[in-house]
Amino acid sequence: MDRGLGPAGSIGQAPAAMQTPASSLPDINSETYPFEVVQRLLDEAAYFNLYSMPELRNTHSILGSSGTRNVVGFKICEDLCRFRVLLAPPSQGGGLRASNAIGETVARFEHRWMLIPWEYSALPGREPPKVSLDTSRSQRFVMLDGRCVFGNGEDGFVGFGTGTTYPATVNGQKQLLAGAVGNIMEGFGRFKGHDGTYVYCGTISPENGFTGSLLLRTMDPGGTLCSDSSFCGMQTTHPREPGITYVVLRGQKRDRNQKTEYVMGPGNEITGLKVHQQLRVMEVDCGWGSRREIRACARTGPVIGSMTAQISFNLLNPGAPGTGSSPIPFKSYNTYAFFDCDGKEVGTIEADGGEGRTFNLSLPGAPGQRALRFGGIGLIVKGTGHFTGIQGLMTDNSVVGIAPHALATFYVLRIDDPGGRFRLQ
Repeated sequence: MDRGLGPAGSIGQAPAAMQTPASSLPDINSETYPFEVVQRLLDEAAYFNLYSMPELRNTHSILGSSGTRNVVGFKICEDLCRFRVLLAPPSQGGGLRASNAIGETVARFEHRWMLIPWEYSALPGREPPKVSLDTSRSQRFVMLDGRCVFGNGEDGFVGFGTGTTYPATVNGQKQLLAGAVGNIMEGFGRFKGHDGTYVYCGTISPENGFTGSLLLRTMDPGGTLCSDSSFCGMQTTHPREPGITYVVLRGQKRDRNQKTEYVMGPGNEITGLKVHQQLRVMEVDCGWGSRREIRACARTGPVIGSMTAQISFNLLNPGAPGTGSSPIPFKSYNTYAFFDCDGKEVGTIEADGGEGRTFNLSLPGAPGQRALRFGGIGLIVKGTGHFTGIQGLMTDNSVVGIAPHALATFYVLRIDDPGGRFRLQ
């Protein structure tokens, strides 16, 4: 039975505690196919790093009843723009810094973001009960009637997902942060037949809708969306979020010898996984091909750190089928460590990925190989060294193989940066 998309941990967490002798656990690091083969297949993907700006003429609050100002949701009409984030390698003097450039509009996305009760199981096309906006506490929302179109409208997809709001005080001003995970339910045009996950992080308000980052990853084994060449320079606009710096990071295992471990709880039950990976510079961009078709390009750069994730997710008893409307919930706690060119630690960032969704994934080049797509959101909660006092949001857009446990992860960090210490001018 399709139970819908509830809050992370609302399904699957109770049965996840299974008493299983360690000696009988399946070897997550064994190789159904060679590690390098699975890694290559996971990397057959198109990345669209986009900046969302509200189309104010059509963006508005949704009221609970006529004659009141009781906000129960948002009509989101967003222009999605090229968003180029360039990262400088960490250093002891400058820490970690990035440049952010917003370019021309390449797509438009329209949907309804409706507030929902915390334990509500959301489904596509299912109208939720009306819940009033409360900016003093975190609330969940569902993204309904999503339709994203690129260019002239021939290419795009229908999407569905859920998210969470986070009240925050940034530089003395109260804001309502928002993060969300969405899934491509059906693609059309050049997106037809493509599996994909998109993640949001930014701010939301009754007056202006959503503003911030949208990172879309679509699997692209046929190469219909990817480009090997760069795109022309873009005409940049001024930052729409003063005092905010975005950082993007690539995660992958060093090689097949970097192992993933089971996390065992009291009574010898599986509570999750402990994953180790490298952090690398990654540059992604999108633009128009020779026939005015949308294309994406990505280049992976040098290693700049390491990352350890403690993931609450039981492979043996996931608690949901992992479909587009009933994904598997997960939570994670991520620690990112950054090093300078001499290998000395610059500092660490910790993020609490409190809401995550997991979807089954087929790899056409490896029949029988188990694989998954992950989308997660959460708060940046702690920093050390150069990152002491850091605050912000994190999104995780990942694909992984299971036996072997290869992975290709993409993180977006939205950092509160009123002083510009993380901004590369």
